[in-house]
Amino acid sequence: MKKLLRWVVTAVVVAVLVILVWQRRDDLRPLWDDPSWDLALIALLIIVGHFLNSSEFWVVYRAIGVKVGFFENWMVFTAGLLGNLLPGQVGTIYKFRYMNAVHAVPYAKSGSNYGANLVISLGSSAIVGVVGVAAYAAGGGDFAWDVFAVFIALGLACMALLLFPLPNWSLLRGKPAKFAASFNEGWKEIQRTPRTSLQVVVIDIMKYALTAWRFQLAFGLLGVDESFWFFLVVAPAAAIAGIIAFTPGALGFRELFVTTAAVGMGSSLDDGLLAATTDRGVMLASAIVLGIAGYAYTVPRLRRASTTQPTPN
Repeated sequence: MKKLLRWVVTAVVVAVLVILVWQRRDDLRPLWDDPSWDLALIALLIIVGHFLNSSEFWVVYRAIGVKVGFFENWMVFTAGLLGNLLPGQVGTIYKFRYMNAVHAVPYAKSGSNYGANLVISLGSSAIVGVVGVAAYAAGGGDFAWDVFAVFIALGLACMALLLFPLPNWSLLRGKPAKFAASFNEGWKEIQRTPRTSLQVVVIDIMKYALTAWRFQLAFGLLGVDESFWFFLVVAPAAAIAGIIAFTPGALGFRELFVTTAAVGMGSSLDDGLLAATTDRGVMLASAIVLGIAGYAYTVPRLRRASTTQPTPN
């Protein structure tokens, strides 16, 4: 039933996006009839953003003693991006399997790595979002109190996790219990290595800055001219959507969160949706190209490791 529900929700979301975009197809036609160099720049920013995102996991892996190569880690990450366009988090499973077979990283440790990155991403999102709302208002824009309140609440939640011990979630069972355990272990990893956490936060903020620039270009292609600070609020919304989404590749969730953040900052619903869809199209093309390269690099290594040594649990 869960798989069926996931497929139904995904199908409905895709159908809604297609209908809405089709209704505004005339606004998108100039992008394909007369392509702008901004599309190429958006693709480049997506690639750099993925590179920075993969670097976060590399920093955490190295901090816990895993000697994974920098380029190798990026290729594993890009392979996972392509795999996660399929249902069932295929890409994440592949990354966990690769790290287990090639670098003897237990699945639980990979899970804690993701838990640590999740917590840091939420904290970074709060910092960037608050700065974006305040700076946008200081530059003459409207102060988005509702958006500001959301980021403040997110920041307070992260502070509470830092100041108070996490519960042991003894009442949970199955996948929720495993997720909670990974989250707890990841947070403990953050507490044990504050310097590593600070490095990841800096990388995360750089990633959000590039994402904001990317959205500025995407919205600009549709005639929406806003300051960089406006899009610095939209950027963490896209990241949060990727964290909580259960559809393949956060399809629909990302567009919804980006559009909601843009509307909260004063943009129109149609412009927000079209810009998010434009960005999504370039993202899909980039994910396919990078993902193929990632699998081409990692699959032979995984096969050699799987046939030459036993796999630890």
